[in-house]
Amino acid sequence: MRFSYSAVWEDTVRLIRGNASLLIALAGVFMFLPALLMGYFLPAPPAATMTELARLAEEYFHANWAWMLLANLANMAGALAMLQLLFGARPTVGQAIAHGLALLPFYFLATILSDIMIGIGAILILPGFYLFGRMAVLAPVMAAEDRRNPIDAIGRSFALSRGNGWAVIGLVVMVAVTAFVLSFLVNAIFGSVFIILLGQHIGGMLALIVRAVTSAAFSTLMVILFAAIYRRLAGESAAGPN
Repeated sequence: MRFSYSAVWEDTVRLIRGNASLLIALAGVFMFLPALLMGYFLPAPPAATMTELARLAEEYFHANWAWMLLANLANMAGALAMLQLLFGARPTVGQAIAHGLALLPFYFLATILSDIMIGIGAILILPGFYLFGRMAVLAPVMAAEDRRNPIDAIGRSFALSRGNGWAVIGLVVMVAVTAFVLSFLVNAIFGSVFIILLGQHIGGMLALIVRAVTSAAFSTLMVILFAAIYRRLAGESAAGPN
């Protein structure tokens, strides 16, 4: 099947529209709430220069890595629950969450392995992008096909994306950059307006909420995009009822 950007995007939109209320509920719990709590209790320190930014980022990571890991695990569990909703036999939200939590340890290990591979490839830049494209459907593979062996799941992701690695990463970058720019503009505009009109305390809190909403929306969009990519690569007959 030819990898068509327009077909994948149309399927992404269709999946979002067909499951909007359930996706919003899951995104609220697993993506919005962690982003809001991290932003409120553990805000990243501002930096004036790139050198200072690198130093502060390293210090922030060392001080808060455990909370960052917990937030990341929550995001992963939410993503797996969303994918189960899309690919499962009409599960309830509770069943989707339970399935996502059951898959989480295996997906976490698979993610570590894939990140190591991508990190090694990133030393030469282009191989890192290519490997990301080859493993972009790792989460959908594990959720849709209930593959719990990380090596097996990575192998299946490579098999599905054979011949389409660059096409996949091209679409992912296109959508991610567009969504990031829109998120940045929304945060900048609404954040500034809220702070100007309501002051630093109330306005800053509302700006934080907006940032958490856009972060959750961005994460959810990418999860559904990867699901649509998987459906295109695997064939919709193997991709569940949606």
